[in-house]
Amino acid sequence: MINSLLRNVVAIFAGTIVAMVLMVLLQSLAHSVYPPPPGLDYTNPEVRQNIMMQAPVGALGIVLSSYLVATLVGAWVAARLSADVPLRQGYLIGLLLLVASVMNLRAIPHPTWFIVANVLVVLVGAFIGTKLGIKKTAPATA
Repeated sequence: MINSLLRNVVAIFAGTIVAMVLMVLLQSLAHSVYPPPPGLDYTNPEVRQNIMMQAPVGALGIVLSSYLVATLVGAWVAARLSADVPLRQGYLIGLLLLVASVMNLRAIPHPTWFIVANVLVVLVGAFIGTKLGIKKTAPATA
């Protein structure tokens, strides 16, 4: 029981860490390909809103890709490491990233298409990553 609980906690922790690292790495790629203007004042809400609304589609596409890849791989790791209920572990990673996405979307205005796409890619990533992370059991032989 304790071993199973500990393994499930480790699965969630590992999936979360992997997802966060992937998201940071991929979003740093977006900033290197599409650097923000020099001297940008991130503390000014109007400036942040203008930058987001004028951001190139390619930059926003990389950010969406980061959410998809991070959620998919994080859910895969959590489901794969799960002791007993891989669906729960994988989908929990999806839920954590969905909450993080919604908080980000509320804090910084984004184009409407990006908001819809962001929620969808997190849900799709959680579903696919979890399904891929479930260990296949050998069929029973008679």
